[in-house]
Amino acid sequence: MYSLYMEKIIVHAINLPKRKDRRKHIIKQFLNREEFELKIVAPAVDENGARSLWQTIKLIVRNNLESDFVMICEDDHKFTPQYSKKELFILLNTAIKIKADLLSGGVSWVDGILKVRDGLYWVDQFSGTQFIIIFKKIYLKVLQTEFDKEPADTILSTLAKNKLVIFPFISIQKEFGYSDVTLFNNNKDRVKRLFLQSYQNFEILNHVSKYYLRDGKYIESYTELDNITIPTYIINLPERKDRLIHIKQQFLNRQEFDIRIVTGCKNKIGSFGLWKSIRKIIKLAIKNNDDVILIVKDDHCFTKHYSKEYFLKNVVEAHHQNTDYLSGGTSGFGIAVQITENRFWLHPCLATQFIVVYKKFFSKILEEPYDKTVIADLKLSDMTSNKMTFFPFISFQKDFGYSDITPANNKFSSGVGNMFSTAQKRLTKIKGAREKIQLLSESSG
Repeated sequence: MYSLYMEKIIVHAINLPKRKDRRKHIIKQFLNREEFELKIVAPAVDENGARSLWQTIKLIVRNNLESDFVMICEDDHKFTPQYSKKELFILLNTAIKIKADLLSGGVSWVDGILKVRDGLYWVDQFSGTQFIIIFKKIYLKVLQTEFDKEPADTILSTLAKNKLVIFPFISIQKEFGYSDVTLFNNNKDRVKRLFLQSYQNFEILNHVSKYYLRDGKYIESYTELDNITIPTYIINLPERKDRLIHIKQQFLNRQEFDIRIVTGCKNKIGSFGLWKSIRKIIKLAIKNNDDVILIVKDDHCFTKHYSKEYFLKNVVEAHHQNTDYLSGGTSGFGIAVQITENRFWLHPCLATQFIVVYKKFFSKILEEPYDKTVIADLKLSDMTSNKMTFFPFISFQKDFGYSDITPANNKFSSGVGNMFSTAQKRLTKIKGAREKIQLLSESSG
């Protein structure tokens, strides 16, 4: 372990000799920080900046095979006001205990975030190599991987399975008005915007986690589940007889659903027609004095994970957690937070083929302004922070070879099914990381 008072961390800062402005900047960043020993490293000579960076990272690793880790900085690294020597050493030791592959001081883009402890987060994918620590356990992988068009951060995201990020970020990239590695970053303020968006994603995750996990109390008794029936409104256009046959088959002998076929609102803009159909159903639900309803599109399919108990248990639990709507499965999302064993909070939550909508959300849907550009899943997702999806999914969309709502899906065979599969795999990875980290934390004491 690394002592706050006895150990120094060697920092390998990559700098092109001709970039004297950057050299001056990076030296200043580590000036009077006695916990670091700064070494300036000239990058590998290559006309391709991305390839040069990867080759330089490999060179640094190769020259430090006996070290437990190597810290690598690019010369645009900038410490944030949140940097703390004490906190860095604490988080570094934590990363070592839970057998991290990589630790980042800050990222410009992230996909898949999971809180490990205060200040430390697991991520699935990331961008940004301005401040990274690579641990010994993946040295061999790094040395055996050749550059093949993908940038260094993408390569490291693939090689490292247990990737951690410090948050609040202790490192961001300073904008010099040019980039030797990423040409897109030459656009004014682009890097600043990227880090801000990434920072906000971590903030959202923290807010959601605190909101839903503040008391940790869940229902333990479900003795009344057998008596619950959910009003189920199925949207179908009369000419889509193949879909009607399909959807009736899906609900055959499922007594927990009170089926009502609703004629969809037809419009040459399918997404506009869908939103009007949802509004039509909400008005029917209010008229029928429903407390909770299920809205189903006629391309919905139950997955192998569906069961009456699983469905109703989560509908009841989500209600007690103040949820506005609960999705049976999603074709895509941006940020995910695991709330319970079988539910994730998502934003955005894409797909409306199977959504449980609670009464408190009815009036908000009817009051929400809209026009012909409306897209139902994005609209619903933007309207509320209180949304979740089942996990594993209990619903996906059947591919009929055409779509009345999303014409773009007509171009891709099995495209919709693949999107649901990809989304579930991403959530599975987050869930698996959570379980692994919990086990490692427990075993390390």
